[in-house]
Amino acid sequence: MIIDEHSAALMAEADFPDRRQVTQRFGDLAPDGTTSTVALARLFEHPRIGLRFPRFDKLLADGGFGPFRILLIGQGVERWTPFGTFDATIRIGTGIRAIGRTSYAYGQGMFIDGRLVATAGATIVLADKSGPLTLPDELRADLEELRLPGTDAAVASQPDPPRRERQYYPAAATVHARVGDVDLNRHVNYIAQVGWYDEAIASHAHDLLGEGAARKLPRYLPWRYRVTYLGEVHYPGTYDIGIAVSGHDEHTVHYELGLFDSGRCLGTADASAPRGKLPATTLPDGKFTS
Repeated sequence: MIIDEHSAALMAEADFPDRRQVTQRFGDLAPDGTTSTVALARLFEHPRIGLRFPRFDKLLADGGFGPFRILLIGQGVERWTPFGTFDATIRIGTGIRAIGRTSYAYGQGMFIDGRLVATAGATIVLADKSGPLTLPDELRADLEELRLPGTDAAVASQPDPPRRERQYYPAAATVHARVGDVDLNRHVNYIAQVGWYDEAIASHAHDLLGEGAARKLPRYLPWRYRVTYLGEVHYPGTYDIGIAVSGHDEHTVHYELGLFDSGRCLGTADASAPRGKLPATTLPDGKFTS
C-alpha cells in the first residue's frame, strides 16, 4: 500500500502526474516540533481526494454505474526525515500505483524544496451490499492516465488470521470514541483511528517507563504506519487495541496492533517507532524487560 523504500528513494516530484501545494498548520506539529505521522496522513488526504476522474464522473452522471460505496481498505504513511515548520509550503505528488480487478492503490510523495520527506499510499475498493465491484472500464481508463512509472497490479492484502485474534496481543490499551472522530460517513474516520494507535503505543510506553517519563511519551510515537481496515468503527463506543512487539534494533521498535470491539477485529496496524530508552530485550510475548 505504501511506496516501497527502493522506489521512494528514486522518486522525484516530477514523477507524479498530479502535484499540489499545501501549507503546514500549527496543529500539524507534534510536541517535539516535527510534523506528526497522524498529521502526515491528514496532509496526504487532501490532494488524494482532490483527484478527478472525468470518464468515471460522466458514467455516474449518466446513471451507468451504481449505487456503490467507496471503501478505503488500507493506507500507509512513512516519514523519511523529521521536519516541520509552521506555515511552510509543502508539495505533494499523487499518482496511481496499482490497478486491480476490484481495487486500485494511490502512491504519494511529499517534498520540501525538491527533497522527498515522506511517502504514503492508500488502497480503495468500490462496493455495494453484496461486496466489491469490478472497476468499470471508464474508471480504469482514468486511473491509467495517472499511473506512476514502474508500478504493478493491485493486491488487496489482508492480515494473517492470528492478527485478528485478541489473544495474539499480550498487551492492550482502551480507547473511547469521541464525537469529533466521526466523519461525513457517520463512522469513526480512518485518520482518527491512526491517532488511536498512537494513543495505544504511548500508553504502552508509559506502562513500561513509569510516570517519570510521561512528558517524553511523544518521542516514542511512530514515524511509519501500515493500516488495514476490516470493519466500521462507530461512536459512541469503547474499544481495545491489542499491542505486540514484533522486533527491535538499537534505534527502532516494530509494533503489531489490532483494534477490537468485544473480540471482533475491526482493523490492524504495523508501526515503527523510536526505541528511545525502552529496554533492549523483549520476552517472547512481546513485552519489554530489562
